[in-house]
Amino acid sequence: MPERFRIVSGPFTEKQLAAIARLHADEVPDGFLSSLGEPVLRLLYRHAAGSRLGVVLLAESVETGEPLGYICGATDTSALFAQFVRRRWPLAVPKIMPRLMHPARAFRMVETLAYPGSSDAGLPHAEIMNFVVVPSMRGSAVATRLFEHLMRWFTERGVPAVKVVTGEQQRRAHGFYEKSGSVLHGTTAIHRGQQSRIYTHELSPTGRLAPPVGKARGDAVKRAMDVAVASAVLTATAPAGLVVAWRIKREDGGPVFYRGTRVGRYGQPFGMLKFRSMVIDAARLGGPSTADDDPRLTRTGKFLRRWKLDELPQMVNVLIGDMSLVGPRPQVPSDVRRYTAEEMRLLDVRPGVTDWASIVFHDEGAILAGHADVDKAYDDLIRPGKIALGLAYVANRGLGTDLRILALTALALAGYRRTTELLQRDVPLDLAHVRR
Repeated sequence: MPERFRIVSGPFTEKQLAAIARLHADEVPDGFLSSLGEPVLRLLYRHAAGSRLGVVLLAESVETGEPLGYICGATDTSALFAQFVRRRWPLAVPKIMPRLMHPARAFRMVETLAYPGSSDAGLPHAEIMNFVVVPSMRGSAVATRLFEHLMRWFTERGVPAVKVVTGEQQRRAHGFYEKSGSVLHGTTAIHRGQQSRIYTHELSPTGRLAPPVGKARGDAVKRAMDVAVASAVLTATAPAGLVVAWRIKREDGGPVFYRGTRVGRYGQPFGMLKFRSMVIDAARLGGPSTADDDPRLTRTGKFLRRWKLDELPQMVNVLIGDMSLVGPRPQVPSDVRRYTAEEMRLLDVRPGVTDWASIVFHDEGAILAGHADVDKAYDDLIRPGKIALGLAYVANRGLGTDLRILALTALALAGYRRTTELLQRDVPLDLAHVRR
């Protein structure tokens, strides 16, 4: 397709949430969620995007940021709705009250709120809650990419099958689901007098979108290695960690840890932990890129960053599954929003503590030192190379690759002079062109 697009899953701006709710209201005015009204839909999609039970994936134009479509799914629709009611109801009630003045709307709203708990017990709990593509983009790759990303998200969470409910008159949707391998289960009347079809989409290990058995086995081994190594590192470095925490606290009395929002696998945001190496409220004093001569660095912070000790707490992120030992470094949401459709492949794997780019640009702070605009220097000198190396890792990932990267990382930290030479044999790119 001529127009490039990217797929993002938050954190969403108010403008993006409003666009998603407007797409819903405009394209599926008779949908079972439509009775809630646009203001409540914004609350619902914000909740789904931030809950571990749900996800919202938005396709938008790379050139203009214009929304091209979105898909929303939940591992358990009933549980997600119950969670939404508990956490968001005080905000939702004032927005719903005007709609309750219309008896027909009020009745449809009651049916909507009752729907999640009224499903056939034999159907999957996981469900595609809504799926919309703007009319001008139907038949393009937008719908396929959104669907595939959501199915991968479900697969990552161990979901065996997904339920899809779509209106009887939506023949284009029927054809899309059937071509994707979904099987017609039956019909239902979500709202009185409105027939809809129910499809189920299997995501077993032999399913079309599930990873092959060999890859699934490799993923399990990788995850086991992550847990084992992260546990060992945290145990072995606990005494050093206590000393570092004491030094940070003693220097300025501020918090020991920094928790920054980063974008993880399939676009899910998470809080990445680091030992704090900058002054309090450093984010207000400068951008996300940091040079060795950045005045925001504390004395302890300079030492931590030199030896990469500030990243030790990320082993906790590895333990809980937000990160892996090896993978493309996680980026801030503002940088991910700039990704092209090709660069979005970086989100197909868990971000890592180290990767090829971490070794090639181990001296990132030194490269940026002396530049008046550090963020621009990062974009010009480092970002293109990091993305190229990240995409190369995604295309060539495997347990053997991970083990070699871990070994090269250890050699680089130890100051081994031939690390670059060894790295060039391993990386399927010309490092002379990666580093500008």
